[in-house]
Amino acid sequence: MPSPSSHPVKAVLGPTNTGKTHLAVERLTAHASGMMGFPLRLLAREVYDRVVAIKGAGQVGLVTGEERIMPAGARYLLGTMEALPVERDVAFVGIDEAQLGADPERGHVFTDRMLRARGREETMILGSASITGLVRDLVPEAEIITRPRFSTLSYAGPMKLSRLPKRSAIVAFSADEVYAIAEMLRRFAGGAAVVMGALSPRTRNAQVAMFEAGEVDYLVATDAIGMGLNLDVTHVAFASLQKFDGRRVRRLTIAEMAQIAGRAGRHQQDGSFGTIGLPQGGMMPEEIAAIEGHHFPPLASLFWREPSPRFDSLDRLIADLGRPPAHPALRAAPEAVDLAVLKHLAGDIEVIARANDTEAVARLWDACGLPDFEQLGPEHHSRTVLKLWQWRTSGNGMIDPDWFARRLARLDDVEGDIDQLASRIAAVRTLCFIAQRGDWIADAAGWTAQTQDLETRLSDALHAALAQRFVDRRLALLIRDAGQRHTALPVAVGADGTVAVDGEPIGTLAGFQFKVDAQARASDHRLLLAAAEKHLRGELARRAAALAEGDGSALTLISEAGAPPRIAWHGDVIATLAKGTTLVQPAILLEPALRRLEPPQVQAIAERLQTFVAEQLARHAAPLAAMGAAASDLFTPPRVRALLAAMADGSGLVERAVVDEQLTAMSAEERPQLRKLGLTIGSLDIFHPQLLKPEAVRWRAALAAAQQGSAMPELPPHGAVIQKHGSPEGLRLAGFRRCATGWLRIDMAEKLARQAHAARMQAAAPPTAPIAGGEPHHDNDAPEESEAQAEALPGFAIDPALATSLGLDADARRALLGSFGFRSVGDPALERWRWLGRRSGEKRRSPRHRRKGAEPRPGAPKTQVPRSEKAPRAKKGKSGKAPHTGSRAARGDRTARRGPSPHSPFAGLADLLAGARED
Repeated sequence: MPSPSSHPVKAVLGPTNTGKTHLAVERLTAHASGMMGFPLRLLAREVYDRVVAIKGAGQVGLVTGEERIMPAGARYLLGTMEALPVERDVAFVGIDEAQLGADPERGHVFTDRMLRARGREETMILGSASITGLVRDLVPEAEIITRPRFSTLSYAGPMKLSRLPKRSAIVAFSADEVYAIAEMLRRFAGGAAVVMGALSPRTRNAQVAMFEAGEVDYLVATDAIGMGLNLDVTHVAFASLQKFDGRRVRRLTIAEMAQIAGRAGRHQQDGSFGTIGLPQGGMMPEEIAAIEGHHFPPLASLFWREPSPRFDSLDRLIADLGRPPAHPALRAAPEAVDLAVLKHLAGDIEVIARANDTEAVARLWDACGLPDFEQLGPEHHSRTVLKLWQWRTSGNGMIDPDWFARRLARLDDVEGDIDQLASRIAAVRTLCFIAQRGDWIADAAGWTAQTQDLETRLSDALHAALAQRFVDRRLALLIRDAGQRHTALPVAVGADGTVAVDGEPIGTLAGFQFKVDAQARASDHRLLLAAAEKHLRGELARRAAALAEGDGSALTLISEAGAPPRIAWHGDVIATLAKGTTLVQPAILLEPALRRLEPPQVQAIAERLQTFVAEQLARHAAPLAAMGAAASDLFTPPRVRALLAAMADGSGLVERAVVDEQLTAMSAEERPQLRKLGLTIGSLDIFHPQLLKPEAVRWRAALAAAQQGSAMPELPPHGAVIQKHGSPEGLRLAGFRRCATGWLRIDMAEKLARQAHAARMQAAAPPTAPIAGGEPHHDNDAPEESEAQAEALPGFAIDPALATSLGLDADARRALLGSFGFRSVGDPALERWRWLGRRSGEKRRSPRHRRKGAEPRPGAPKTQVPRSEKAPRAKKGKSGKAPHTGSRAARGDRTARRGPSPHSPFAGLADLLAGARED
C-alpha cells in the first residue's frame, strides 16, 4: 500500500474529448519543470512537438524505448510510461491513460507510475471514470475531478464500406485487416491513410498529414487511435469487435469500444460511431447505451508487480517479481515478456553458473527489459537478450560494435513491399533501443544517429509504399512504365490456395488451375493474371515435381454421378479417364492447365497417373484384368475365351442366360479354368465376389464410363445389398439384379438360390435313406399324423428367414424364386414350392438328352421332372405297375448314398441337411 503524499495529487477522470490531455499540457508548461508519461510512442511524440512549440527545442526532451532526445538544459520530459524516470526530481508529473493499469501485459507499469511517480508541486492522473474507485483506494490523498465530454457521441448503426461518410476512421485489429480495408477503399474511394501503432512517428505523421490535408477522406487504423491521438474524424466504424490480446481472441470490452469510438467528434463537433456490416453480430443495445451515455462498469483491480526486486540471486529475483501485492485493489500481473525471457534464460548453463552473482543477475534483468519489437516470442527473443548479457558481463561490459554494425548494415535496405519495410523498421527499433543506452554500447551518440537515420529512411519508404498501394490506383498494382525494369508484384500462395499479390487476394490456385478473383476490376484483370502466372511458375514446377514423385496417397478417383470419371490431386481435378485400348487400359487426358507445363514435367505426370491407375486396378479390380488377359490368351479354350470376353464386356459380370450356351458346351476339363479365376457360376449370374466390393465397383464404373465416353452413373451406397430406387445402369454395374420392384445384389441372390435348392434336395431325400454326411433317419422320430400331413401337402417349403433378413418383401421373394425355376403350388398362404426348371428363354433339353430312366411329367411331355417329384410313389409299393419305378428307386438310393456332386452348386450342404435331420 503506497503511503500518502504531502504533494497535491489530482485525478482528472472522464470520457474521451474532455480536454484532459490539453489540461495536463497546460499545467506542465506552467511549472518550471515537469515530465509526462504516455501509453504510446506516437502520442508522446505528438505532445513533445506541442511542448517544443511552446518552450523551445532546447528545453524539452523525449525519451522512449527506441528514441531519446535529451538536450543538456532540458527541463520538460515527455516519454512512454516504461521509459519515464520515476526518480527524476521535477515540479510536475502527469500520468496519462491510467486505466491501462488493468492491461495484462503493461498494466503493472501504469500502476507503478500512478503509485510512485510524484511531482514536487503537482501530480496529475488522467484516465477514464472507470478507475474512480481504485484511485480513491490506492491514492486517497488525490482530488478527483470529473470532466464532461465537449460534444455528443451517437450511434449511427451498421453501414457498408462504400456508404461510409467522408472523414471516417475505420478500425481493425490486425495489419492484414487494415491493409485489406484500405485496398477496398482505394478501389472505389480514391484511397485511405493508414495508422498503426507499429509505424514509426515519421510514417504515422506523414499518413495523418494526408488525411488532415484532405488528400484522402478515410483513415484505416488499429486501436492505436484510441490512445489520445487527435484527428479530425467525424465517424468511427468498427470493422471488427474482437481482437487478439496476446493470449486469446476476445470481444472488446465496453470501455475499449468507448475509447476508440470517442475519437469521433473533437471539441464542439459532434461525432458518431457504428460498424461495417455486423461483425460478430454487431453491437449489443447495452453496449450502445453505455457508449452514448459514457457509463462504464468500474474496474475492480489493477495489475501490480514488484518495482524494486532484489538481485542477490536469480531465484530471489524471480521470487520477488512473482510476489503478490498486499493491497486488495491490486492483483499480481500476468507473466510479461521480460519475465518470460528471464525464466527461459534461467535454464541456461552459463546463467545458472552465475545465478548468485548480484551484478550479473542485475545486468541480466536489465537486458531482459529489451522490448520484443519484432514480436518474435520469448524463446526466440531470449537469444538476443542472452548475447547482450554475455557482452555486458564480460570484457569491458560493452556490446560488440562489429555485431551491431553488421545487423545495422543488413537492415539498410529501403526496397521491398509494406510488410518487408515494416519488419525492418521493427528490427531497427531494437537497435535504436540499444544505441540510446550509453552504458550498453560505446559511442552511443554515433550509433543513435545512424539508427535514427536508417529508421527515418525506412519510414519514408514505408510511407511511400503505403501511399502507392492505398492511394494511387495504378502504381500500387500495375507494372512500371517502359524504360524501367519490368517486375511484377510479389505473389504469395496461401495454404488454402489463395493467391495474393502484394498481400491482396486476387484469385485461387486449385491444383494447377489459377482463377482470377471475380471481384477484380476488368482493367486490372489481365495484368494481375500475367503477374500471377509469372510468379507461379516456381510454385507450379514444385507442385509438378511433388505430383510426379509422390507416393500416390494424394491421388484419388472422383466418381461423381453425372460427371466423367476424373483423377484428383489433393482434391483438385488434374485428369479425366477416357476410352483406351481395352477396358482396363483407359486413356488419361490431362487438364489443360497441366499441359501448359514444361514437356518433361507433363510426361512425368502422365506416367505417374498411369502408374496410379494400374496400382488401383491391381488392388481393387485384379480379377477384371485377369479375365481380360485370359480372354485374349490364344492358349485359352475358345468356349472359355468367349465366356470371359462377354464378362469383360460386362465389366466383370454377366447374366448366365447370356452365356448359357457356352457354359453348357464346356467340357469337364474347361470348367476348372473358370474356377481358377475365382468366378462364381450362379443360378442367374456369373461373377467374381471381389468385384462387388465398394471400391472395386467405383473403379469398374469408372472404367465402363471411360470406355463408353459417358458420365458416371449414380452408384448405390457402400455396403448396400438391396435397393428400392436408383439408377438402373449404376445398379447393374454395382452387381444388382432386378427383383420385382427392387434390386438385390447378385451374390445375395445366389445365396437365396442355394438355400432354395438345399430345401428341394432335403425334400427329395427318402426318409429311410440317409443323406450323405447326415444321421440315419428313424421313423419313430415323428408321429404318424405329422408324416401323413406332410404327405398331403404339395411341393416343399423354403424357409423365408434369409430373404426377410435381406429386406425382400413377399413379391420380390416370389419373383426371385420364380427366376430360379421354382413355382408356387397349392395354397399360396402355405408357401409350398415345386422345381420346374428355369424358363428364361433357354432351350430345354431334347428327350434324348434326358437322364436314363427319367419320365416326362403327365401333361407336360417336354418338361424334365426331377426324381424327387416321383420318389413318394416308390414308397407305396407300385413297382410292379411301372417298369421304371424300381430302377428309379434304386437310382434314388444310389444318389442318397453318394451325396451331392462336389462340382454342383449344392456341394457342401451335407452338414446342413444332417443338422435338419437332427432337428
